Amino acid sequence: MLIKRIAIGIGFSIFIIALLALGLKRASQNEWENWKAEWQVKGEKFDISSNTPNKVPDHQNFAKTQFFAPLFANDIETQKFNKARDRFKINKSISHDWRKGKKRDSISWENSFFESDLALIAEDLKRPYCRFDIQYQDGFKAQLPHLSTIKNIAYLFSTRAGEKLIKKDAAGAMQDTLNVIQLGEQLRLEPFLISQLVRISILEMSIQTFWEGQVNGQWSNKQLIAFQEKIRDIDLLKGIELALKLERNIANQWFTNITKEKKGSEELADMLGINLNFIARYFLYSNQYQINKIITEDILSGIDISNHKVSTKQIKIAEKKILKLKNSLLPSRHAIALMLLPNCKIIMLKISQAQTALNQAYIVAALERYRLKNNKYPSKLNNLQPDYISTIPGDLFHGKDFIYQSNQDSSFNLYSRGFNEKDDGGIFFIQNNKINFSDKGDWPWPKITKD
Repeated sequence: MLIKRIAIGIGFSIFIIALLALGLKRASQNEWENWKAEWQVKGEKFDISSNTPNKVPDHQNFAKTQFFAPLFANDIETQKFNKARDRFKINKSISHDWRKGKKRDSISWENSFFESDLALIAEDLKRPYCRFDIQYQDGFKAQLPHLSTIKNIAYLFSTRAGEKLIKKDAAGAMQDTLNVIQLGEQLRLEPFLISQLVRISILEMSIQTFWEGQVNGQWSNKQLIAFQEKIRDIDLLKGIELALKLERNIANQWFTNITKEKKGSEELADMLGINLNFIARYFLYSNQYQINKIITEDILSGIDISNHKVSTKQIKIAEKKILKLKNSLLPSRHAIALMLLPNCKIIMLKISQAQTALNQAYIVAALERYRLKNNKYPSKLNNLQPDYISTIPGDLFHGKDFIYQSNQDSSFNLYSRGFNEKDDGGIFFIQNNKINFSDKGDWPWPKITKD
């Protein structure tokens, strides 16, 4: 009799737990689907196909040129693929950091092997489009073999530009710099976070060379105009918006594969070390909802494309919400969301400092043109309009302009108040020999520093 009662009690408990699990699953599913429907009405799309760039004609596509086409025409690790991947492999690098006011003073162009290739690439860059044959439907497993190749080529152009500056070939250095910028912008519409970060890395190579020529007074008015025209319309905020939406939508496909098609369920179970059926019942829809809500409502809303602004307040709100998930009761129930959500502060700092550098470079080119004509820098930035610049970019983080001052020693100060939005006197905050872009300090256009 006792055994029978125990069996009945256990069976009843299992039944109650099953009902609770089913109820929680339905509640979280409804929460996600209702939220999704609300945002779809607003025009938001949550599938990968909405993020896939349109195809372009092969003969106008930079990605179909001889150095890049083999990366997607051959299986990975085949001989043809490896040959294409390793063609521009770089064995050593030159340390430089324009942000700290350091030039590449000792450059030796020892890569004559690449001269003919770089000439061909410069010609290929005249093609108006670039769409690599990325298999977007593969989601997080999509192969991006072109990124290292395009970055290596940009490095070669940048290194040669630095060498040309040392040899007083400013025209050649500027052309190589423009090619570096063009290489970076081949990734403009590629909506992967890593692609946008590689794009930024390449663009920063071009700013290194521009800064070196600027502090040496090597650029002519014609070269400065060409540089201004090349960087004028670069908008990294649009790129990161594309990337964040794709990250979100790849996560959505991943959830769909597990909940509806049962694809990747064993891999997820192994990764989390928990019974997947238990996870699926309670937490999958809840995690999907959290990922979409935080990226859409909190991170993306901090990017104002139309006004070209970044909201530090909104980024901090997103950070707090992610931290709240980490510190909540049973944080393991948010494990998938915490694993897939991007580190919004680090990403936005990277994007913001690069866009600020581009905006500053655009203004500095105008300042140099003014100096060439008037033998001095203007007393205020408004004096640059309209002859040297059409629109003066403002600070990314608020409605104010960059802080500018012309000095008695024929120099100038130009800086952003930075992420903390406070005027810290126009200097970086250096911590452990690295610039801390987050908590303290401003973001200045640097002068030359000596070790």
